[in-house]
Amino acid sequence: MVNWRRFEPAGFEYDFEKDKLAAHRVTFEEAVECFDSDFEVRKNKSDTDRYQLFGRTLGGRQLKIIFQLKPGNVVRIITGWQV
Repeated sequence: MVNWRRFEPAGFEYDFEKDKLAAHRVTFEEAVECFDSDFEVRKNKSDTDRYQLFGRTLGGRQLKIIFQLKPGNVVRIITGWQV
């Protein structure tokens, strides 16, 4: 079980060739910023190996980020959008 209150990502991955963030007008940098904010994480209902993160960018945008947690606390960002 991940202790999300003390979680520190070791790194981030993103498939820029299959960019899904841009379709929602979110940048990769904004998605990463959400992991440095006070965030909430929930298990994703439809894909059991994915999570939903609700966080805030440095600019104040509230985003929902869908991600996978890979071995070694590497975060693979799938997509995200403003909430």
